[in-house]
Amino acid sequence: MNENLQALVARAESEFFPWVVDGLTVETDEQLKNANDLLGIGKHIEKTFETQRTEAKAPILAEGKRIDEEYKPVQARIHLAVSLIDRAVLDFHKKKKTEADALQIMQLQEEAKKIEECKQTGEVYQPAEAIVKPVTQTVHGNMSTTSIVESFDYEIIDDDAIPRELCSGDLKKIKAKHKYDHLPVPGVLITPKTHTVTRLG
Repeated sequence: MNENLQALVARAESEFFPWVVDGLTVETDEQLKNANDLLGIGKHIEKTFETQRTEAKAPILAEGKRIDEEYKPVQARIHLAVSLIDRAVLDFHKKKKTEADALQIMQLQEEAKKIEECKQTGEVYQPAEAIVKPVTQTVHGNMSTTSIVESFDYEIIDDDAIPRELCSGDLKKIKAKHKYDHLPVPGVLITPKTHTVTRLG
């Protein structure tokens, strides 16, 4: 504890705290004058404490700011580079998923045609093996593993439209319902989002 703080604590302990008792009340003019003096002392000590506290930590905050400024330029470049790579990975994942979805639709259409043909000819329908593989959600590199995480953002846009069973805006219940049935929720804007989680090693 530095000398200035020690002096302030000693002053508070001798001039202020002893006179502040539980259940302090003002019932006479004399007590009002005493309470007024005590209030002045207390407020002055409180203000002095705050001033000294601010002055004491100023050099530390200045050093923290200097360190931030030293790190920020390269940190910003790294963040930009990571964002560019992240976007490229997500774009490729989206492309692969779109291709897989289109292929699956084509396969289902072909299957529907074959089923119809078998009905016409009386042949026994033999379902084809699935040719569409699900798009992997995990990418394994030589040194790191990245998971593609698909989730949703939820924003309440009309509280009155939300069903009563969801307590008019209980986001926890709204998310649980949507996760369960994948159906829209009245009054809630649900936006899909995709991000990466990467572990080195």
